[in-house]
Amino acid sequence: MAAVLRGTSAVGAALVAVVGFAPPARSLWVAVAVVGLLLWSLLFTVLTLGPKPYPWVYAGDVAVVLVLCLAQGNLVPADVLGASAGSGWIDMIAGTGVFIAQFMLRQPVAMAAAIAIAAAHAAGAGIREASVVLVLQGLLAAAVMVLLRHGARRADLALSEKASARASAGARSAARTDELHQQRLLHDTVLATLTMVGTSSITRDSAALPQRAAADLAVIEDLRAHPSTARTVAHDPAPLDVALRTVVVTHRVGLRPLDIEFDVPPLDLPHEVVEALSQGLAEALTNVAQHADTCAVRVTAGPAGEGVAVEVHDEGRGFDPSAVPSHRRGLRESVYGRMSAVGGSARAVSSPGAGTRVVLRWEP
Repeated sequence: MAAVLRGTSAVGAALVAVVGFAPPARSLWVAVAVVGLLLWSLLFTVLTLGPKPYPWVYAGDVAVVLVLCLAQGNLVPADVLGASAGSGWIDMIAGTGVFIAQFMLRQPVAMAAAIAIAAAHAAGAGIREASVVLVLQGLLAAAVMVLLRHGARRADLALSEKASARASAGARSAARTDELHQQRLLHDTVLATLTMVGTSSITRDSAALPQRAAADLAVIEDLRAHPSTARTVAHDPAPLDVALRTVVVTHRVGLRPLDIEFDVPPLDLPHEVVEALSQGLAEALTNVAQHADTCAVRVTAGPAGEGVAVEVHDEGRGFDPSAVPSHRRGLRESVYGRMSAVGGSARAVSSPGAGTRVVLRWEP
């Protein structure tokens, strides 16, 4: 705004000075003043619109305006000097000088500059309404700038508080996500083993118990060593078919072996999605081995909209999903929770005696 004011007022004032030239204005004085004003305005505009402010530029602008005001007797016609209202080209420069000082200088220096310009104007052309108007313009512009700066500080504070709250919420969300990730891993390993021991699915003399315990301890040690490892490859593509086949062929220690029919075409998805789908499949297969009373399972995958759907289907004893106790976290966290964390969904369709179908869906 300061650059526009100085540039436009300088060009307008130069035209008025040349077109309205009349005694007692001196041609040499007017020529030097006009050329100097235009050159200064060009420098002022370039520096003001530059990458950083230069305080000396705005102090220099006040000095240029003061010099022109003091030299009015040699720069403007006699009828302009005698008029009560500020209608000369020096009045244009003085008025914009007052506004620019309020915009670019801090108080009380800015108001002192306005008073100095008004005093120089009165000294150069005599005390007129124009000098008083310059002071009033300075007061008005100063009041506006005080309100603007106060509003800007309040806006900055509000934005800073909002950004801080958003960062805190993001940190809490990340911590909660990491906590849920660890809980799901523990459920799928340590808690699953303890449940099998508690229900006598594995006895203390079973050869499978040390193997499962060793695998579970490895998971715990990894969590301790990397409690919040950044998932740097979360969005990198990964082969879904390879990950799911790895889950299918993995030996589940202490559980009955399954006869799994596998039909998953080659498909690349984001790494975090592939991880959620494969871990959800692992939990679903574990549930089949523990509860379905059948060894036959079918694992399929196919397109669903713009994404994919993975289905695990068995013809076992089935169950009533609405009757699952709230403290049982197998489907709710290890399957539903994992898919929800990556923007997907999961559902289990089952009823007693009718088998179970678990569908995992994800779309970008």
